[in-house]
Amino acid sequence: QFGRPHRQQGGLMIITALGSMPGRDFRESTRIVADLLPDLLAWPELPARDASSAMIGRTLGLLEQPCELTADGWRLAARADAAQRRAQRWWSSDLDDIEELTQDYGGALKVALAGPWTLATSVRLAHPTMTHVLADEGAYRDLTQALAEAAAQLASRLVARLGRRLIVQLDEPVIGAVLGGTLPTFSGLHRYPVPDRGVVTSSWRQIVSAVRAVEGVDGVWIHSCGQGLPVDLAGTAGFTGLSLDARYLGTAELDACGNWISDGGTLALGIARTDEVRVPSADELTTATVRILRAFEMPPEVLGSQVVLTPACGLAGWPVASAARLLTNLQQAGGLVTEQLAG
Repeated sequence: QFGRPHRQQGGLMIITALGSMPGRDFRESTRIVADLLPDLLAWPELPARDASSAMIGRTLGLLEQPCELTADGWRLAARADAAQRRAQRWWSSDLDDIEELTQDYGGALKVALAGPWTLATSVRLAHPTMTHVLADEGAYRDLTQALAEAAAQLASRLVARLGRRLIVQLDEPVIGAVLGGTLPTFSGLHRYPVPDRGVVTSSWRQIVSAVRAVEGVDGVWIHSCGQGLPVDLAGTAGFTGLSLDARYLGTAELDACGNWISDGGTLALGIARTDEVRVPSADELTTATVRILRAFEMPPEVLGSQVVLTPACGLAGWPVASAARLLTNLQQAGGLVTEQLAG
């Protein structure tokens, strides 16, 4: 109901990852997350594999909208190029692998895609302009529609093939900059105009509605590892889960997250920073988590059922062993947090 998987561990707090993993071996990454994330498996993203496997490329690989990869990044195009077609093939082969390797997995699955505003700031209009889709109202509406259709089709495909409950995550790391009007144009002399907040809500709602209409989808999360994610707009758009970097939770953000939980939403708390390769101990993670959760002044059973522990962002830049150890420590912290909240 709230975008949360059925728990598998007798009441322990669920943990999950947010997407990107180290290396180029999808099968190895799948084995790691299936072993260390028993309740909610995060589909591995492997940006080290190639540009077609990074956040923008892999999302464009699902869209009917033709794009091409050029020296200055992704662009809208008259026809899909080799890079976009390669992204399509990665989805196909990765699905085959994840189906084979997770046959005995008992939890739910979470798959992440770039959100519409992150796409609009990362994809340029067709050659020769250097302007991003963000500057063209018609273009970003078309891109949003294409993303909504693609996300719903992917959800249907995954539920049908894998036979497990699904959560879809939209990554919007730049939404704070979009709404803050700080994104520079190519010349650097100007800033892209700030979109109306109603337009932002509408674009998200279009995607959320399309995905939640798919039978087998447990919910839709929005994730940002940056500052400035508008929690009020996320709620209005219909997201069921909110995924944030705990470092950016000031008083106002804590109040907003508390209201989110009170309204029945899931909070994915990015308690372990990922911008540096340092693996906090389970005790460190527990202490930091309990300090935040106690500030909500809510019953332990509410927090235990609606809070998920995660890294703050992806782990693509980490060594494989360090990434695995972080997920292991998070799993241990989940049990310790449950004990301390109940004590």
